[in-house]
Amino acid sequence: MATRTSIVSDLAPTQELKLRLLAEGMSVTARAAKRLDDAVRELGWSAADYASTSGLILRLEDDVWVNAPVRRNNPNFVRSDAVIKLDADSGGFVVDAGGSGSRAAYCPQAAYHGGAGGHGPLNNFVFTHADRVRLSPLRSCAMVCEFCNIPYDDPIGTYALKPIEGCLEALDIALADQAQPARHVLISGGTPKPKDVGFHRELFRRVLAHLPGVDVDIMMVPLRGVFDLGELEAGGVHELSINLEVYSRERAKQVARHKFNQGLGLYLGFIDRAVARLGPGRVRSMLMVGLEPVEDTLAGVEELARRGATPVLSPFRPDPATPLRDVPPPTFAELAEVYSRAMEIARRHGVSLGPACPPCTHNTLSFAQDSAGAVRYLYPGPVLVR
Repeated sequence: MATRTSIVSDLAPTQELKLRLLAEGMSVTARAAKRLDDAVRELGWSAADYASTSGLILRLEDDVWVNAPVRRNNPNFVRSDAVIKLDADSGGFVVDAGGSGSRAAYCPQAAYHGGAGGHGPLNNFVFTHADRVRLSPLRSCAMVCEFCNIPYDDPIGTYALKPIEGCLEALDIALADQAQPARHVLISGGTPKPKDVGFHRELFRRVLAHLPGVDVDIMMVPLRGVFDLGELEAGGVHELSINLEVYSRERAKQVARHKFNQGLGLYLGFIDRAVARLGPGRVRSMLMVGLEPVEDTLAGVEELARRGATPVLSPFRPDPATPLRDVPPPTFAELAEVYSRAMEIARRHGVSLGPACPPCTHNTLSFAQDSAGAVRYLYPGPVLVR
């Protein structure tokens, strides 16, 4: 499909289209809605479990992946008359950006979503997004961040550990799903109380031992005692994600007070130790774009890159359940500026913007390209509907 020349030098036209979708979302024509409904049947168009996963996962031309928000899940910022439209013709889905665009393939949900196992509803434990299953071993969170839906959907009074056997069962089901089998694993979702770090240590050991040959990443706050780097390395952990989220101390105090109180040094110090132990490319950290001034986000990218950590840039998407529901997401211009300048920082320090898995870039400012500009798949690609 013909596309116009990108207005941003670092971006190909389909990459620019991704950033526009992340910033503005898209409307869905009746033809596209019918095709989506036929593909998902009783499942929804999107898992929509977190703000950043609330849109439709699409693969555009040139292997560009995007989580495109739609009004159905994000009425607080996606306009009903959004300029960019998802349409369908005899050849499949098309993203029409008004005279330019891209053919697209849609990544449907896994069949197990909405089902139950021996320990209750499977989505109490796992959700699959593209080719990765995320395991959440904790209900609620010991911290409250105003951009995250967890403490508002599950207040601290509902805090509870989930049975490890249920976690393992759910992972097995997700990896064997007939419609959308997961290819790798992320353990994430909620920060434990200090008294429960032992549970998480045991969970990490059990999952790694249970899934030899499957890449397992862990995304967690580095509470004292929750990570034993030697134990994790010996167990075969693939990557660790230690998310700064907000680099500005002033802004962190406003929207992520618990993380602010822990101090930036806790996070950067652990990242230093993790990179030293596991090596570059195996430790990453996410920064949210749009919650703080651009210069603060880029200062965070600099801190991470010079340590050999992989910066991950996730555009802020206001969740309707949170106090920040009315804060607008970053504009296309802001996303393009952050991406371009972050790429320069990353090149200067010899690191890449993450994640490295192409489908997992669907909600980040990255494209999983190697130094030659080629997109390299680490796992068999997800099942797609055209």
